[in-house]
Order: sequence, then C-alpha cells, then structure tokens
Amino acid sequence: MRRLEAWLEHQHAGTFIEENGRLHFAYDDDAATPISLSLPREGRTAKLAATRFLENLLPDNPRARRWMADVYGVGSLDTIDLLMAAGGDVAGGLVLLPEGQEPAPEVPELNPALERDIAARIRALKDNSDAWTVQGAVERFSLAGTQGKFTLAKVETDWYWSNATVPSTHIVKPARTDLPGLEEVEAATLALADRIGVPAPPAEILTASGQTAYLIERFDRVPSDRSPLARRVHTEDLAQALGLAPGSKYDPTAIQIVDLLKAHDTDDRTLQEAFLRQLVFNTLIGNADAHVKNYSLVLRPERIEFAPLYDAVPVSLYPQYDQQLAMRISGARYSRAVTAAHWRKFSHSAGVDAERMMQIVTDVAERLREQSATAWNTVSASQAERLRTEIDRTTTLSLRG
Repeated sequence: MRRLEAWLEHQHAGTFIEENGRLHFAYDDDAATPISLSLPREGRTAKLAATRFLENLLPDNPRARRWMADVYGVGSLDTIDLLMAAGGDVAGGLVLLPEGQEPAPEVPELNPALERDIAARIRALKDNSDAWTVQGAVERFSLAGTQGKFTLAKVETDWYWSNATVPSTHIVKPARTDLPGLEEVEAATLALADRIGVPAPPAEILTASGQTAYLIERFDRVPSDRSPLARRVHTEDLAQALGLAPGSKYDPTAIQIVDLLKAHDTDDRTLQEAFLRQLVFNTLIGNADAHVKNYSLVLRPERIEFAPLYDAVPVSLYPQYDQQLAMRISGARYSRAVTAAHWRKFSHSAGVDAERMMQIVTDVAERLREQSATAWNTVSASQAERLRTEIDRTTTLSLRG
C-alpha cells in the first residue's frame, strides 16, 4: 500500500491510497472543498478518476517525465513516485506529500533564484524542451503540458524557487526556437483577451542576462493577508473534471463541456457563459489548440468559478501546428470556416439560448475588431498584419456569415 497525502490551504484534505494496484482518494471528514468534480465527496466515482486526476498534474511528454525522474532521483515514471518527489508545488491548491510528511508554512524554505540561474534555466529549455528541471535543483514542482516550463515565486520584489512551503506565483515558458515571436504573441493575446472582457492573468516578457521567456502570473495563487508568501487556490483543468487521461485532451466536444457545466452552474449560468466567451475568443483568434486542459475551474468551499483564460495562442501563425480546431463548432473544422450559422446551430445542439449565444459571439467579435488594430504592436510587423487579416476574416463570418 502507498499513500500520498493531499493538503489544501494548510488543512489535510484526504489521501490518495494505492492498494492492490488500484488508486482511490479518501476525503477527510472535515474536508470543505472537493479536489475534483470527478472525485465528489459523495456518490460514485469512476474507477480511474483518482489516477487520471494525478496524471494530469505531470508533463504530458514521457521524455520530460524521465528527465524529472532523473533529476529528482526517482527510480520510475510511476505517477505516485514522481509526485512524491515533485508534488510540493503543482497546478491548483493541493500540496502532495509522502505519508507522514506535512507542509510547514511557518518555516518557509526560501531559496533565492538569482538572475544568472534563471537565465541558465531558460537557456537549457531552449536547448532541450524536456529539461524542465536541472540537476541539483532545490525547487519541487510539477506542471502539465507539452511546452517546457518552470516556476518562480515572487516574494515582495525578489524571485525564489518554489516548493511545498513557498508557492510559486509565476510560470516561465521559453519559446521553442522554431516558433519565432511566440513569447510576444502569447503575451499580446492574453492582454487583448483581458481588454475585451475575457478575463486573463497578466503576462509579459521576462529578460534575464540576455535570455527571454514568456512570464505569466498564476491565477491559482493570490496574495495572503498573513504572509508575504502567496496563498494557493484550488483549481483543476477540465480533463481532470471529466476524469480523462492527458492523452484524451482532444476528445471532448464543446457540447460535452457545456453539459458538464450545466450540472454545477448557478441560476445565472455564469460557468457556461464564461466558457462560451473563451470558446468564441479562441475560435476567432485562430487558437486551434484550445483543448480541455486549456480550460479550468476554480473550486472553492462555497462555489465553483470558471478560471481566467490561459495558454491562448493564434496557432494560425505557425503552420507546423495542426490547424483543425480542438473543439469543432457544429462541424466546422477550422476557425476561418465558422460562421454565424454555425454558432446558432451550436447553441441549439448544446441547449444554450440562441439569442444569448449570438450576443456573446457579437460582443466578443466586435470588441476584437475594435482592438485588433493596436493589440499586436509588440509583435513583428508581418505577424501583426497576418493576425489583423485573420481576425477580420473570422469576425466577419461570425457576425454576418
């Protein structure tokens, strides 16, 4: 039997227990917040829900997991083994520790992240996208996804490496060298989203000793009123909420997401509307890679909220990406094929009020058209022109097509 202890906001939430080859999660009696919609406090749980929840906290690529195992001295790529070593700082609010260990928030383990060390990490990832961690690393973190990244904790004005006692506040993603301008494009995309009413966290370009990387503020961390350290807030991506394995992240449809949200929404349908605004935005900017792991929920004791937009890139700029939409809109496979008729048909299929659906489409499209002229001033002139042309086409079709 192996046990992985789950702590949430300094309270023990429950335990992942592996017994006879099967993993399940046992809540503490006084746990206030569900750790996943796929792991409800009461009722039936799918057989693989606990396993898949944990798998979605690790890098998608087995090579990155192998690198992590080598750096942390783990003898296997087993999910429990990796998270016993790296579960101190993960996506969402949980701290995952081996049996018998607990976080000690009153004694934070502060390890300064010097500029030269940050630059070295950026350079290492640009040379090898699997090198999420380095030999001798003092931080303990794990993140999902395919693009190489690492975390930093900003405490007052200084950077530190994250661990169970020091929550990271930012994620650093150096762009692959074959994706020119990606760092600037992604930062500009999130700024544009936030400007037109699709909430997104602040993002910018981090420069360290001549090295650059995309830097985004974590939406699952908030300031603490008791400490200079951030406070973890629990979230999960929609693959976790649906109980899916990471490899199935392209399988769900937008209609399935709406159905999931309906079961947990409030009377004013705030979850559905937030998702639909993000779906429309991603479609209109040409973000074909908006799969279920790029949408998340914030889980609080008293409510569920839809998380801000993140990982939004107009992949139409990069032909090496698959340009087919991760979530088709009424059969339309490409952003530039989606018309107003497709959105109306989608609303009927999803059981969403058609008038409200078209209000969302119109609002997002018109605001995009208004802001696109200046939204791309920080990216190259050629990329800016392509984005303005693409957005003019997609918004025109969704407004009038």
